[in-house]
Amino acid sequence: MFEENVITFAKYRWFLASLAEQSVQSLPIKSLLTRPPQTGDLYLKHDVETRPKLAARMARIETELGHIATYYFQGDLLETANGKTIAREIAELGHEVAYHFDVLDANDGNWNAAQAEFDRYCAKFAEIDCRVQTICPHGNPTKARDGWKSNKDFFRAAETRAAYPAILDIVVDFPAIFPTGRYVSDAGRKLRLIEDIAGNDTSNTAAMGDGVPLSWEDLPARIGNTDGLVLSLHPHRFATSAVSLYLQKYGFKFLKSAYLAVRRIPFVSKLASRFYYLARRL
Repeated sequence: MFEENVITFAKYRWFLASLAEQSVQSLPIKSLLTRPPQTGDLYLKHDVETRPKLAARMARIETELGHIATYYFQGDLLETANGKTIAREIAELGHEVAYHFDVLDANDGNWNAAQAEFDRYCAKFAEIDCRVQTICPHGNPTKARDGWKSNKDFFRAAETRAAYPAILDIVVDFPAIFPTGRYVSDAGRKLRLIEDIAGNDTSNTAAMGDGVPLSWEDLPARIGNTDGLVLSLHPHRFATSAVSLYLQKYGFKFLKSAYLAVRRIPFVSKLASRFYYLARRL
C-alpha cells in the first residue's frame, strides 16, 4: 500500500524526477506576490519544526533536480547556531526561507504578546538576510484554546493585516489566491488532499480529520490538471530507510492512539495542552 512508504527521501526524489516528463519546475510561495497561479503550477512548501539538517537534505535534492521550494522555519530554530547556519545554507541554494509562526498558541491567546513575538522572530529572519515575505501558521492538535481557534486567527485579524500589509499567509490566504487550486499535505504521515486548509480549525478533531488520501503517483496528473497545487511537507518526518520509516510510522501510531484513548481525562488533556510544543518532534 502507498501509505507504507509515502514519506521517504527516495520516494520524494522519484517524484521530483518524474516531473521532468511534464516539464514541471516548482515555484517558491513568494512568487505568488508578483504572479498568480496558473494551470500546472507546483508550489513546494516545507514546515521546519525540528531536525533542520533533514530540511537541508531535502533542499539539496530539490536543487539538484531543478526545483525551488519555500522552507518555513519555526522562529526558535533561529535562536540556535545550527538552525541559523542551516537556514542560511538553504537560502543560498536559492530557496525561500520564511516564518512558520506559532504566536497565538505560544502566548495563550494574548494578542499583544503574540505580535511582540512575531516581530521578534521576523527580526531574526532579517538578521540572516531572509526578509519575511510569506508565512505559514503552525497547527497544534493537543492545544486547548479559549477565545481563539488556532494560530490562523492571527492573520485573519484586520489589525494584523494592517500591521503587515505586504505579508502573504499561504494558509489563510489560500482560498483567495487559489480559488480552484489544491493543497496537499503529509499531515498524519501520509499524503492527503486537504479540503479546507484555511477553515478546518473549528476544532482539533476537524483539523486532523480533513483530507483524502493520495499517493505520490497521483500527484503529477493532479498538478497538470489543477490551477496551482501546493505540496506541504515536513522534512523531519521523512525516513532515510525502510527500517526508520516503519519505526517512525508505528511509533507515531502508538503515541496517537494512546493520546486519543486518554485525552478525555482532565489532567491528561491539561498536561498535553501545556506541553503541546513537544508534538513538533514527532
